[in-house]
Amino acid sequence: MTNEEQEITKIINKNYKEYNKFHYPLSYQILYLWKNYLGKDLETNLILSNLTIKALRIYNQNNKKKSYKEFIKTKQISIGKVKKAELSRELLIPRETIRRKLEDLKKENFIDMVDGNIDINRKSFEIKDLDTIINKYSKCLNIIVDNLSDDKTITKKSITEDCLLNNFSKCWINLMSMMIELSLIWRKFLKSMENWFIFGTCGLNQMYNLKDSKNFRDLHPDNTENFFLNLTREETSRGLNPTTISDLTGIPRQTVIRNLKNLTKSKALEKDTRRNLFYVPKNTSQQKSIVETLKKIQLVISQNVNKTLIAI
Repeated sequence: MTNEEQEITKIINKNYKEYNKFHYPLSYQILYLWKNYLGKDLETNLILSNLTIKALRIYNQNNKKKSYKEFIKTKQISIGKVKKAELSRELLIPRETIRRKLEDLKKENFIDMVDGNIDINRKSFEIKDLDTIINKYSKCLNIIVDNLSDDKTITKKSITEDCLLNNFSKCWINLMSMMIELSLIWRKFLKSMENWFIFGTCGLNQMYNLKDSKNFRDLHPDNTENFFLNLTREETSRGLNPTTISDLTGIPRQTVIRNLKNLTKSKALEKDTRRNLFYVPKNTSQQKSIVETLKKIQLVISQNVNKTLIAI
């Protein structure tokens, strides 16, 4: 880890509540996009995001103009042969699932595929609510920039939405790389992408409850653990019912109910039986694992944020 990445990690940890006010909604917005628009499947979008990163790298090698306005004029980008075994290894998805989901992407015109050669179509970059995603990402970045020390090589300047859109083909690589890495970490811990989306939506609800609470307390000397303990206080742990979770995620209600059973069984979530509400609990055997996962995520964020700040 570079010195800059180490400092960014420290900044995120020190300002964890403030940073997550924007990072949690950013992650939610992208997962919602994946589930309900681009590909309409979370794992399919891990594959599509991997392919679009490859396409953007090729585009950046051949084009000086990096803005979204210019980039979206490109009808198609050829990325050559992509081995299913390579995608399977990178994304930890079975090879047969990769094959099936590539066919789905081809059927929906996100990609063209002939003899193993893949072209990424413009539809893959027609991103609903792009402005909302960019807005939240810029706020995450500005928390870092505002707290950087003056002796760093990264120029301290406010990161505007226009700045990110004008450097879209660079910044989107880093944002999607971050989301893939976060997905792999949470999927390993929670056993599926849908479990992460449901767990994260419950956590986001509690973060909004925490934001409404005037008393953010010092409950632990470690900032990450302190955030978790505040997030799971009784007054912030007003949960969500399965119907609301389904509405917020786009995951069918029966699938939500099935996943909630798994999440409560693993102690990642707890159920208020009387009101049929689900929430991230404080007194869980998973607390240590959740906090450790949050710390892993800080490292991933710092690496990709650093790349974005250098790129712009």
